[in-house]
Amino acid sequence: MQIKEEYNIYYKDERIGFCYVYTDRHVSYYAATNVERYQQEIKKLGLDKDIRDTYKKDLPTIFGIKKPRNRVPGTRKKIWEANDLKLEYIPKVIDKFWIYQGSAEKGEPGYSAKDHSAPHYEGPHTPEDMKEWASWHCFNKKDDGTFEAELDEAWWWGGGHNDGGTIRTEVPEEWLYLPYGKFLERVVTLSAAAHYKFTASDLRAKKGLKEFFGF
Repeated sequence: MQIKEEYNIYYKDERIGFCYVYTDRHVSYYAATNVERYQQEIKKLGLDKDIRDTYKKDLPTIFGIKKPRNRVPGTRKKIWEANDLKLEYIPKVIDKFWIYQGSAEKGEPGYSAKDHSAPHYEGPHTPEDMKEWASWHCFNKKDDGTFEAELDEAWWWGGGHNDGGTIRTEVPEEWLYLPYGKFLERVVTLSAAAHYKFTASDLRAKKGLKEFFGF
């Protein structure tokens, strides 16, 4: 049994929980803990506590709004909204385009001879010779037609993946309708990429990136 779909659930635009739908139609719902503001309303909906070992037909409060007439228009994201409830599909990554991988050898995807490091922090008190750097930088394509920028930081004191953190930032959908040059200028600012000296020119030099984004 595997997770087939994931959803966030909102009440009056406040996230009240999330659920997994499995390949055999089994559903697990997990209630958020910070929903005191709407506790009574949520309790009436039966969404104030975890619900497991059930099926879609047993969660009409959630999946009852998943109808074409309730689909939120004007966005690639799959969102359904009705009666103060909102169901938002959590998209899956279906493809990656590597801009840089610190471990990539020449000729491999993501190889770059450019040093993508930066001072540990900016300002007059930057420690001498202390650096942080990008372990990788890529773009993710989601199965709902949206994209995100991803960058993994390695900090100066350890230099490994676990000594930093992975930053993931959605690419605003409206940017996808800009001229490609303008799009690159904006998208390179996401996920701290510009901090690590990535530029629009670095992106422009990548063959296939234009097609990856659908331009």
